[in-house]
Amino acid sequence: MDWSDYEKEVHKECHRAFDGANIEFNIHICGIHSRRKRQIDILIKDIEGRLYIVDAKNYNKKIDIKTVESFIGMVKDVNAEYGIIVSEKGFTKSAINRAHYGEDNIEVDILSLNELKQFQATCAIPYMGHNGAVVNAPFCWIIDGTNRPNMVATMYPRGLSLEEAAQRKEWAYLNFWTKDGSIDSTDKLIHFQNQLLINENKDGIISVSCDEGIVIRSYISQKYPTEEITLFKEFNEFILFIVLFTPDNLKHRNIKKIKQLLRNAVPITINQT
Repeated sequence: MDWSDYEKEVHKECHRAFDGANIEFNIHICGIHSRRKRQIDILIKDIEGRLYIVDAKNYNKKIDIKTVESFIGMVKDVNAEYGIIVSEKGFTKSAINRAHYGEDNIEVDILSLNELKQFQATCAIPYMGHNGAVVNAPFCWIIDGTNRPNMVATMYPRGLSLEEAAQRKEWAYLNFWTKDGSIDSTDKLIHFQNQLLINENKDGIISVSCDEGIVIRSYISQKYPTEEITLFKEFNEFILFIVLFTPDNLKHRNIKKIKQLLRNAVPITINQT
């Protein structure tokens, strides 16, 4: 496959992966910093207005860190939030680290064409009892439905195992709270959980805020390796909450991931026979 056919194939897969989005092929945009025209292989504006830049690299060797840094510069220059590099020959370790851990305000993922064919193709349906939700994996992350104690599902950066993500202190888990007579709101659930945290450690620091229907609690304790951030979304029958652990330099970015997941979550009822 020559470079032209490769770009067309990547373009076709972007239409599938970003169904309903506005997608443009081989266009030029004036950079806000460079003040010159930047050539974009594929520009995607999804249904929520987020901007993605996709670069198809039909190279005969692995993508190196310089290529990733150049791409990150272009993503910034055209004021996009997300970037995706597609290449068949893979990426050097330093290129992968630069893509996944280098920036806080933008995100870059690196995929092969086969991985792009799986990208955003499926959603997860975690559930507990009769309560469930349709959710999409955060950008660059996967949702792992492996059965673990007190965790309906876990989430962590793609390419890592949960154990590796935990070592990097960058992972999350998802859970449900079924509303009952005593705890039937997010406020009551947070109060209940806060009492448990205080009983565990009276020196822990708890703060709570709200952002457009998503309630966020921060808990800092010397007993924990990192700040514990819990995000709550209330539905009619249950409360969906996600507990996030994240390095400080990626905190803003990862909180934004989880808020986006919760805002797009669709509640469902599971009929078990």
